Amino acid sequence: MHPGEQRDGAVTGLQAGDVDEFGRGTALLGCGGGGQVDHMVHVLRRAIGDGHVPVVPLGQETRSVVAVGLVGSTTVLEEKTPSGRELPDALAAVERWTGLRADAVVAAQIGGVTGPAAALTAHAAGLPLVDADLVGRATPRIDQLSLFVDPLPAVTAAAVTSSGLRIVVDAPDPRDLETVWREAVSHSGGWAAFAIGPVDAEVLGERAVTGSVSRALQVGRAAGASIDVAGLAHAVGGRVLAEGRVLDVQRGGDAVAFVHGSMAVRDARTGAVARIEAGSEWVHCLVDGEPVASTPSCIVVVDARSLRPVPTDRARVGDELAVLVLPGAPWWWAEPRRTARVAPRAFGIDADPVPEVVT
Repeated sequence: MHPGEQRDGAVTGLQAGDVDEFGRGTALLGCGGGGQVDHMVHVLRRAIGDGHVPVVPLGQETRSVVAVGLVGSTTVLEEKTPSGRELPDALAAVERWTGLRADAVVAAQIGGVTGPAAALTAHAAGLPLVDADLVGRATPRIDQLSLFVDPLPAVTAAAVTSSGLRIVVDAPDPRDLETVWREAVSHSGGWAAFAIGPVDAEVLGERAVTGSVSRALQVGRAAGASIDVAGLAHAVGGRVLAEGRVLDVQRGGDAVAFVHGSMAVRDARTGAVARIEAGSEWVHCLVDGEPVASTPSCIVVVDARSLRPVPTDRARVGDELAVLVLPGAPWWWAEPRRTARVAPRAFGIDADPVPEVVT
């Protein structure tokens, strides 16, 4: 089968011609965070060339899987772009430390730059990319990965900073990883690539968000074919919460979500005011004071004309924007303890999660 085609709705591979659409989808699923994808998309397209990245489901052929991602400042990542070796080096480091070989790569989160970065890592290592991730969107903290909602006996992880520093950690708690890595990157370039595992496929099968690569490609293709906000919302299975001019933007620091802010948009059609609370991502939305959407659903803000996603730190007063909500990964809604890990309070916002509306 042609690698870029799908079988039963699932992606079987990524070719160079798929990369722009895949990147567009991961940018939307970044939910205002996750980092800019443009540079990584360009590098991935060139790396693939005439080849392809195999995409496989979790199963018997993926017994040992390494999750890869990026930690630190996405702003610095834009200014100090990766060489392309950081993620493969992190993968190799956990293999050396554990003595276990990975037979597949999975994105720690599909949203933002990590989606295409994981595909690039798989290609560089000669491994397939698993059609899954550990969030279904973007999220700011390691402990918010689905792998860590329930305890693990131990976790081995490696980080490689932009300055070349290599750190391997055996930790019983993902918060220890967060502490060590963020301290290291603050003194060594501002960001790092990381690899976690290898993780047994049976464990991953219980904890992963499946179909994430397929969803990102589908969302990206739908967005590329859309000509207006209503069409985009329909094509990606979402709803429009507001569309109009930005009235107000507030930003500040936060110890839980690293940043905190909000944005108010007056809907041009109804006159209602939507206020969107943000951490590193868009987290909670109220319309005229009534909660209408929250994490773990995917709140996405796009430019009303270009339909390009707008990061939380790029919205400005006077911008014409649209606020959409897309369904979140069902995995997070399945049990209260899962929901709590990515609900608004997990981002430092004192609000209950808003149940998804079935359309």
